[in-house]
Parts: sequence; structure tokens; C-alpha cells
Amino acid sequence: MALPRFELLLAMFSSRRGRSLEVAGLLCTRRAAGLIVLLSVSAAGCAAREGVRIPSAATTVPAENALILPPPGGPAVLNVIERRSANAVEQDVYLYTSASTPGQNFLRVQMFGPVSAGIDQKKSAYLPVRASDMMREAQRALPGVALTQSPYFLQNNYGPFGYAFGHGRGGDACLYGWQQIRPPASQRGPLRDYGTIQVRLRHCAAGATESELLAPVYGYTISGTFADPDWNPYGEPPPVDAGIGRPGNPIYREPLLAEPNLRPAAGRPAPRVSAQAVRPTAVQAKQPAQPREAPPVSAGQGGLPTPATAAGGAGAVIVPMPTCVPQGGDACP
Repeated sequence: MALPRFELLLAMFSSRRGRSLEVAGLLCTRRAAGLIVLLSVSAAGCAAREGVRIPSAATTVPAENALILPPPGGPAVLNVIERRSANAVEQDVYLYTSASTPGQNFLRVQMFGPVSAGIDQKKSAYLPVRASDMMREAQRALPGVALTQSPYFLQNNYGPFGYAFGHGRGGDACLYGWQQIRPPASQRGPLRDYGTIQVRLRHCAAGATESELLAPVYGYTISGTFADPDWNPYGEPPPVDAGIGRPGNPIYREPLLAEPNLRPAAGRPAPRVSAQAVRPTAVQAKQPAQPREAPPVSAGQGGLPTPATAAGGAGAVIVPMPTCVPQGGDACP
């Protein structure tokens, strides 16, 4: 009877030992998993030690790195904000404003092309230039301003453009202009002459005219480009005029500002002319005390009239000749 009891005790001991081993193995597994998680967190913490940064693609760039610039003379550039996507680079060039209408003047450019960016970046949406879409853009940029779209066809150095004009707060003149630079469909392709540039201008100024607000649209300069030589949104250059160098096609120079019948440039005062230069010379009637008889005219004088005969008789205005030689005691008239 003792032998079976011993076997029973041995079996109970073996089962408890097995459970202990299972518990120990489970503890080891949990410890290993915790160690792996701890190592992962430590590695992530080491990788995140680059510093705090703003989760946005917008950055401030120096004014000399602006992709588009206003014409010389202003409006002045305040700062430049740049945003990059997988297919485009966009910049907002903020301009000086003297208007009381709420909002900031800006010159915006969006250049579609081969951007060196990561694969995970989003793509910028392409917005075709339609009149209805542009007027909605203008209203968002100039809220509360009654804008009227210009019906005229206008062009600058980069091609046709459109704009809307109105008056803001306090009589401010406001303008919103748009332009798309893109070669015709017959000239562009996927591997040559591709690319698109879109330009927007929001411009308000106190006491300005519509023509003055249009000056930045005519005079802005696109200074940026992509490194790809096939990126060419401007299209092929126009051919040379066939009349150049051909006989029978005279080319005249442009009139100069110094020529008459031309107004001085805007903002420049007209040159002052002294009163002495414009005052007419007064010719006073002079009655001679004793009218002299005209000397006889010889054949060698060619029949030129004398002062007396040219005056038409006594009592008339006497115009002296260029050279006057006194005769006797009389003075020149």
C-alpha cells in the first residue's frame, strides 16, 4: 500500500513542477515582450530628438528668393511665404498697403512642375481659369467690396490676363487680377514644353486709380524656374517680324517725352518756364521828332525796304532793322 501512495505523491509533485515551469515560461515571455516595447519606445524617443517643428509645409523665405517680384518702384515686398507639394511650388509675396480696407495685398504665384519632394506629400489641385471661378476668388480675397469684372482684353509680357475692380472702405481702390501662363495644347507635351504658372494679385490702395493698380500686373517679373530644360510654360518664342531688313518697310522711333504735345510722366512736375522767357516783347510806338526821308535805293541794294517805307508812314509802329547806324545827331529809333 505504501508504493501506490508514493507514486501518487510523485505524480502530484510532477504536476506542480510542470505548472511552475509553465508559469515561469509565461513570465519570461511577458518580460521579453515588455523589453521589446521598452526598446521600441527608447528608439522612437531617440529618433524624435530633432526638436519641435510645425507640422506644415509653409515656410518663410527671404525676399531675394521670391519666384515673382513686383515692378521697380513698388509696391514694396514685406515677406514671402512658400508652400511645396508633390507637383507644385506656391508663394505668397505680401506687399505694402496704405488702404483701410481689411486684408493684405499679395502677389501669388503657383508653378506646376517637377518638384523634388517626398512621395507622401499631397498634390496641389489645378484650377482652370474661368470667369465665374475667378470672381469667387476675388470676393474671397476682397470681402464686402463691390467688384466689377473688366470686359476688356488686355495683355502683359506673359500673355492675356483678367481683373476685377471696385472701391473698398474709405474710397479705397481695389483690384483682383488673375493670369495663367501655359503653352497652347498643340505645342505642349508630356516630355517637352510642359508646365503651368498661375498668378494672382490682390491690390488695394488709398486714393489710387484703376490704371495705377494695373501697373503691377503689367510690370511684374517671374524670376523662378525649374531645373528641367523641358519645363517651358511660355511656349515657343514668336518669329521675327518679316519686315525687318526688307526695303520699303521704314521703322520709326518712338516719340520722346521732350517732344511737344506730350504730357510729362505721372508723378513728375512739369518743367517751369520763367516768365521772362514767355513774356512777349513789347513794341512801343515811337513818334520821331522829325521824320527822315528814306534814302534813295540804289540798284546794288536789291530793292530792300527801308525802316520808313516798311512802317507805312508817320504815326505807325517802327520796327528797327537788325543793324542801325546813327546818322548825324539822331539816335536809332
